[in-house]
Amino acid sequence: MCGRFSLSSNLNELKNEFSDDLSGNFPARYNIAPGQDSVVVSLYDKKFNLQILNWGFNSLNTSKLLINARSETVHQKVTFSKLLRFQRCLIPANSWFEWKSSKKPYLIKSRNSNLIAFAGLKRLSNNGDPQFIIITSESNQHLKSLHSRTPLVIDKKNYYKWTGTSYEEALTLLKPINGNNFDFHPVSPALGKVNNDNSSLVEKYDYKENSDLPLFNHFN
Repeated sequence: MCGRFSLSSNLNELKNEFSDDLSGNFPARYNIAPGQDSVVVSLYDKKFNLQILNWGFNSLNTSKLLINARSETVHQKVTFSKLLRFQRCLIPANSWFEWKSSKKPYLIKSRNSNLIAFAGLKRLSNNGDPQFIIITSESNQHLKSLHSRTPLVIDKKNYYKWTGTSYEEALTLLKPINGNNFDFHPVSPALGKVNNDNSSLVEKYDYKENSDLPLFNHFN
């Protein structure tokens, strides 16, 4: 799954990655959690544009947010199938986080690029609020040791294919990422507090050196 991620890259970095057409203001974020806003990139009139959307779909049946969709079944689910045809988007990120145990978070980062993009879907809620979710796929290679799921990372060469008009071409991208293209390291358990948001959260953390510090539950 993907339950936290970071985006500290600025607008110029996003322009270099996607398009000079992008514009907008957004802060550096090191601990983006469900229910919070983040940057989303979509294709409109053959040009990429930037939006700020809220992470998670509200459900009529539960108060819990839907934050992920499985790549294997996203085309079959009523909630997602129409969005998959017409509302595909990219979620820029520098890294994402998983908890190897209940109190030890790890940062996962591309070996090849500082900036990556998750496959996502967007919609307007019943209240008119713009929202997005992240599509996930099955883990493979060494990422399996962290979690059984990973975000579906779209290669830069496929940005237009994912966001473009061809539904059939987009479906070909719904497959697991190559786990060997990513590294991971432990980070501070302070990541578990959603109000904590600073650059120290993405730095490598030594649990032995900090064994006397209190640990935080990541569901807080």
